[in-house]
Amino acid sequence: MKPSSHSRRWKVAGAIAVVGVLALASCSDKSSDSSSDTTAKSGGSTAASTTIRISGQDFPEQRTLVQVYGQYLQAQGFKVDIQDPVGTRTQLFAALKSGKLDLQIDYSGSAVVELGGKASGDADATYTTLTGLLKPKGLEASEQSEAADANALVALTSWAKANNVKTISDLSNVKDPLTLGGAAECAKRPECLPGYQTTYGLTLKFKVVDYGPPLVAALKANEIQVAQYGSTAPEIAAGTIVELEDDKHLQDAQNVVPIFSAKISSDKLTKALNTLSAKITTDDLAAWNKSTDVDKEDPADVATAWLKDNNLN
Repeated sequence: MKPSSHSRRWKVAGAIAVVGVLALASCSDKSSDSSSDTTAKSGGSTAASTTIRISGQDFPEQRTLVQVYGQYLQAQGFKVDIQDPVGTRTQLFAALKSGKLDLQIDYSGSAVVELGGKASGDADATYTTLTGLLKPKGLEASEQSEAADANALVALTSWAKANNVKTISDLSNVKDPLTLGGAAECAKRPECLPGYQTTYGLTLKFKVVDYGPPLVAALKANEIQVAQYGSTAPEIAAGTIVELEDDKHLQDAQNVVPIFSAKISSDKLTKALNTLSAKITTDDLAAWNKSTDVDKEDPADVATAWLKDNNLN
């Protein structure tokens, strides 16, 4: 999970920047067309009179998150317009600033970096930094979820079990040579190869492997033993690979966090967002990604099913 400060992963950095402006003016996803006029079930100015325009970045996990939050708010009596995704985080913040968007679902560390701050592996500290950066911009954040989509060092589940490896530090006890697979940028990025060498003291060879399924294929072929992937990769939900615990906190915290304009802020809205955020886990994100990326289900349908299963709709 983490690319540059302007996108979620290296694989999407800059590749989808062109869709943002048109997306904000477009029609909503299929679940929102008939529900954006939902009648409020209870009082409060936000629920009763304001249509909350919600969006996110253009990749499946974000599409699902936006649907989950949007559909849940609708069920709580808010008027919601679930808009088509925006290309980049930069465009999302610009849309919030210009008043074209009211609510986005983001990741704490990347949002901090986007706003010019410094994130860390400490989730609480990163969240505190984020809220401080948002306030002068007329923005707020509800409580962050424990669910996170961060860079992750992964290994085959079978390999990790055979070598008794659960944490990144455990790799130092493996006698066989280790090769790390990752995107070309990994060789120079401080949170990738250099970080594993300096923070963890690991001796690693490096092999360039494209992000996604090719990393898992290389692990299965034993061309590499560990890979720089994401903590919500669908193969984690499938049980094929396992995330190694980042016990020395090399990676920035990337907890899911709703960010919204202070103009729509209300106790009712914050309570609803906090309630939902508390229910979502990293395992949920990985399971959703398996549903959308592998099983090719629609994010709106995945969201509806999850909300129903958790008695949230």
